[in-house]
Parts: sequence; structure tokens; C-alpha cells
Amino acid sequence: LRNWMCQDDPFFCGCIDHFTSCKTSHRQMKNPSRCSIACLFIALLCILALSRVVTAYRGAYASICTNVKDEGTYLLEFILYHHWIGFGKIYVMDYNSSRALFNLRMLMPFIRNGVVEYHYDADPKHHSRERGRLFVEYSQGTAFQRCIDFAHRDHVWMAFIDADEYIILRDYEGGRPNITNFLRGYEKYPGLAVNMRVFGSSGHIRRPEAGTLEAYTKCTPSSAYDNRHIKTIGRLSQVLSIGGNPHEFRYFNAAITAVNERGIPIQGPMSLPVSWDKIVLHHYVTRSLSEFVFKMQRGPGGSQNRRTMDWFKAYDGNATEVCTEGIDLWRACCANQYASMLAALRRSTKRSSARVVSGT
Repeated sequence: LRNWMCQDDPFFCGCIDHFTSCKTSHRQMKNPSRCSIACLFIALLCILALSRVVTAYRGAYASICTNVKDEGTYLLEFILYHHWIGFGKIYVMDYNSSRALFNLRMLMPFIRNGVVEYHYDADPKHHSRERGRLFVEYSQGTAFQRCIDFAHRDHVWMAFIDADEYIILRDYEGGRPNITNFLRGYEKYPGLAVNMRVFGSSGHIRRPEAGTLEAYTKCTPSSAYDNRHIKTIGRLSQVLSIGGNPHEFRYFNAAITAVNERGIPIQGPMSLPVSWDKIVLHHYVTRSLSEFVFKMQRGPGGSQNRRTMDWFKAYDGNATEVCTEGIDLWRACCANQYASMLAALRRSTKRSSARVVSGT
């Protein structure tokens, strides 16, 4: 602990050293009452020093940790949009994608400007092949915990979401949503629990040309069971570890929990009543039919609970409402830039393929 904290805070080092020497003196003294008081005082100083360190942050105010596998160019959409609303750092935790080099080339512009930090993991021990194991034994649990471990002093907030989930701000001023301004109102809480809104395929058989936010508009009503689920935006100075699933976390103060947008504490992976007035998590769980079939074959990242076509029918059947707010957001933020980056990526891929064929 001392060596870790000493990297940035000499005062904390001195505090630890004095506390250690005090404890030694305490054992050696026959009448240790004075030293006991001194030890208590130094211990309080240590706590204050630790608090001062972990509440400061070195990087972006708001960040994202996402666990992915074979998401392809959907990652471009996800990063462009979330960076546009103010997330300054996105940790892409890639578990065993079949085209890791393609992902790296695609993400390189974001890596160079510091928006993305890309991690690739192909260790089979990080994703159990058995059902019913602990969440930490699957790739998503491993990824989330690694983000907490190496980034907890770099940011105030971190959203733990998937690449098919988009954070939509509804309560903002001006012409552009800003996650930093929004989260400042929740800094007294250890985490913000955001209710999902699940989307169906919107009748798409194959992947549409338009971006996700624009192409998928058929959504589920608030009464749909899956919309009870939440994802967490955790205040990293308070987050101790992952919980038993992708939705909830453990905090340093075990007596406190994350709250929903209304400030109501939540218990477990769900929040009732479903509340979307200020913020909502659009979950494009199926995308098109062909992509859902691919998702079934790929398998989930947080368990070994395989999806089936019955799931698809249930999600699609429940999507009885129309949600169009994503259309304006996508066109305002990212549509043109996405099209430009996608065209450049395709040209680069063709040149690379041509060099391989010609042997150069």
C-alpha cells in the first residue's frame, strides 16, 4: 500500500512511516497510553490523506469501461457518440476478438488522441466455460474489475456498460447533452443506477446502413420486465469491487448503495419504479435478426447463459412503442464523421488485402 500510494503523495508516505514507528514504540513501552493517543491521531491523518488522494483525479472526469468481443465497426459508433456527450476516456476491454488487429487499426485515431485505451485479453482462464460460476470468472467480470483496479484514481466517474448500450441524457441545457454537468449533481452518491430501455430489431433482417441510434426505433414500454435492470455509473473513489453481476457493485462503505436518477437507493441489479425522466440506457439487445444469430453463436461475456431464438421473439414482441430521440442525437453528433471514418477504414482494409494478395 505504501509503495503504491507514494507514487503521487509523499505526505501519505510519511504518514505511513510515522504510524509504523508509533506502533513499534507502542509494543515496546510499558505504559503505552500516550503512544496510543498518538497512534490514533496519526491514523486519522492517514485516513484524511488517503481521502485527499482518491478524491483527486488525473484524467477525464467521466469515463467508460466496456467489455467487447467481435463488435467490429459498432465500436466506432459507440465511441463517437459517448465521446460527443462528454466521456473523456473509454477503456475498450477486448476479450478474444477474432480480428484484434483490425480493431486496433480502427481504434488507432482514438488511441492517439487519448480517448481510447485498448486492452486485449485471450486468456481462457478469464472466461469460464461452465454455467453458474461467479461473475468474476467470466470475461465481463474480469474486465470490469481490471478497470476499477488500474483507473480508480484517474477519473471521478466510470460507466460500466456494453457496446450495444447507449447513455441518453434527457435533462440538459443548451443544444448538446453533457455528462459532466449531469453527474455533478450526483457527487454525494457512490453510484448512479440507470434504468435500461430495451429495443427490438425494428424489422431489420440484416445490419442497416444507418447508425444504431438512427436505425432502431422500436422500443419497449416502461412496464417491460427487462427495463427494471440497471447499469451503474460508479464514483470510483467509492467503488471497491464488482458485485455478483454486471449491474451492481460493492462500495467501501457497505452501508450505502447507488441511487437512481431520483436519488432513491437501489438494492441489487434492478430499480423500481422504472425512471427515465433525466437519463436512460438504450439497450439494443437484438440489433438485426442476422446479428442476433451471430450473438447467439458468439455467446455472452458475463455468463454462459446462451441466448435462443425464443429470446429474440420475446424482445421483438415486447418492443411495441416507437422511440425516435436517438435519431436527432446521432445526426447531430456523429453521422457524418462516422460515414467518413467508415469509408477511410474500408479503403485501408482494401489496400491491406491487396498487399497480402500481391505478396508485398
